[in-house]
Amino acid sequence: MRVATFNVWNNNDTWAMRKEAIINEIIRINADVIALQEVPCLQEIKFISKQVGINHYHFMQYQGEEEGLAILSKYPLEKISITNDVLNQCAQRVIVDLAGLNIGITNVHLNWKSVSTRETEIMEVINWISKSNSSDYELLCGDFNSIPNISSIYNFLVGEVSLNKIDTSWVDLGQSLKSPTLDFINNSWLHNRDNLNTIRVPVRFDWILLKSCYPKKEPKLSKIEVFANKTTSLHQFLPSDHYGVYIDLSF
Repeated sequence: MRVATFNVWNNNDTWAMRKEAIINEIIRINADVIALQEVPCLQEIKFISKQVGINHYHFMQYQGEEEGLAILSKYPLEKISITNDVLNQCAQRVIVDLAGLNIGITNVHLNWKSVSTRETEIMEVINWISKSNSSDYELLCGDFNSIPNISSIYNFLVGEVSLNKIDTSWVDLGQSLKSPTLDFINNSWLHNRDNLNTIRVPVRFDWILLKSCYPKKEPKLSKIEVFANKTTSLHQFLPSDHYGVYIDLSF
C-alpha cells in the first residue's frame, strides 16, 4: 500500500499554472491513498480526482472557508465526520478498506502561527483517533508545521513527552529521511516570501506516522521518498512550496 501526503499550497496567484504539475506528480507517484492539504475548494478536488483517475475522495472544508483537506483513495472510504470547533479547522479522518483490513487515516494541517494552538489541535486529534474502534491500523499524516525531534508536537506523538497528562505512541515512518519538505534554499517559491530562505534552514514539516500496534505485527516499510521536489521539462517550476512524502507499507 502506497500512502502519500502533500501540501499543494492554496495560492490564488499561482494555482492555475501549478495545477497541472500537481496532477502530474500525483499520477507519477501512483499512490493508493494520498492526503492533501490546502486544497482550494471542492470543485478543484473533483477536477483533480477525475484527472488522476481516482474515484474515491473525501473533502473537508474548513469552517467559514472554501479551502480544506482532501483524501484521494483507490479503495472505498468510510468518511468519519465530527462537529468540533478545533478538529473542523485542522483534521480529516477516513477508514480505508484494504482487502479486509480497516486502515484509519487521519489527515492534518496544524496551525502555523501558534505552538499552543498546535498542541491543542494534536491532543484533539489523538483523542478522536483513540475513540475509534473500527480500525486495525492507524496512520496519521499531513503538514504538522513542526520540526522532528525538537517540537512538543513531535515528541508528544512519538511518546517522548506528555501533553496535558495525555500519552500516546506513534512511529515516525520518515525518521530515516534526510530530505526536507519545506526547502528554503532550493524551492524558488519560498525565495520571495519575506526572505525566509536567507535566515532558515530546510525542515521536514510533512510526516507520515503509524500508531504503535503492539501486540499486532507491524507492517513492513519498504520505501519512503520525497516527491514534487524537482522541475521537469514540461514545467520549469515546482508544483508547490512544500514537497510531498510517500511510503510503501506491506500489511
